[in-house]
Amino acid sequence: MRGSRIGVLLVIGFIGVILSGILLFPGAWAAFFPSLPEGEGGVPVNASSPGLVPGNDTALLSEPPSDDDRLESLIAGASIPLLEVSVEQICSLYDQDDAGLQTRAANMSSLADGYRAEAAALEVSPDMASAYAQFFVALDEYAAAGTLLNGSTPLNRSVTDDALDHLALGAEHLYEALQECNRSPAGNSDAPTVPMNLTGEPALLFPGALQVGERFRYDDARGENAASLIVSTVTSVETFQTSGTKPTLYTAAPGNSFLLAAVKASHLGHKGEGVNTRFRTPAESAFTLHYAAETYRPLKAPGPTNRGGSYSGVILDRHESVEGFLFFEVPEDLDPSRAYLEVGIGKDSPVWVLGRAP
Repeated sequence: MRGSRIGVLLVIGFIGVILSGILLFPGAWAAFFPSLPEGEGGVPVNASSPGLVPGNDTALLSEPPSDDDRLESLIAGASIPLLEVSVEQICSLYDQDDAGLQTRAANMSSLADGYRAEAAALEVSPDMASAYAQFFVALDEYAAAGTLLNGSTPLNRSVTDDALDHLALGAEHLYEALQECNRSPAGNSDAPTVPMNLTGEPALLFPGALQVGERFRYDDARGENAASLIVSTVTSVETFQTSGTKPTLYTAAPGNSFLLAAVKASHLGHKGEGVNTRFRTPAESAFTLHYAAETYRPLKAPGPTNRGGSYSGVILDRHESVEGFLFFEVPEDLDPSRAYLEVGIGKDSPVWVLGRAP
């Protein structure tokens, strides 16, 4: 029971950090709850007359919010419902309320799926790519916790500990997403304007990018396990199909092709005094492809294909590894030497350049 209490305290600690982040970084929160403009003497302008200036009957037309602004509002707005259901789940776990766990697990999965669909419809700038990736990873963690607690798996110590790990990681990545919003120009009105030519050329944003085949080493969120990630090969195809009794054919749109990036994640060993020897590898949604001022998200893992297996996030134990392809639909004339693959791993965001300059 002692280990479970430590897990509960860990998750509650992460939740406290998130709530503090909302208070310390009001830029992201203000986008979700904008305050009324003040008139003379600090009196708010009549909320029933938006866009009107006292003494002037001409409406001020403002620009519609960008997708960066919408993402910032989405992250800020999603944080409280996700944290509320997390706290409820922790209380149900502690009280051994299995019926409550299943009900709230379904709610958590529904929330994560809904927010993922909203975020997937946005086309954000490179400035918000890291926040976008962190938000998707957080949603994956909450969805994983919901799947574990929805009643399809018999509850035992291992399952509940895994669920707490997912809740803790979800809270951590949600906090990182909020921090990234605050760092970006969209969340910081005082930040200097970045010239378009800088945001338009990924090479200037990632001068120290790793080469294909180079290993990135990191520790898990608790610092108990060492891990590594490698982007090993990159290839381009026009079509591919899934394996199995009912194969599905994927064909790129005219002018496009599929870029396949082979990724391998490895558990390098346990370290420290902790008892947890497992960690979760980055989900496919944690990866972002940057090319010519555009960002691309990987397709949802299609499973085994005639080109090879798909990469997806899994839980690894000591000395285990997982590898497979990420599938991106990109312009057919994409130059790999100008394409960069970024992944959000906790506070780290390693980047690989996918080809060598001629």
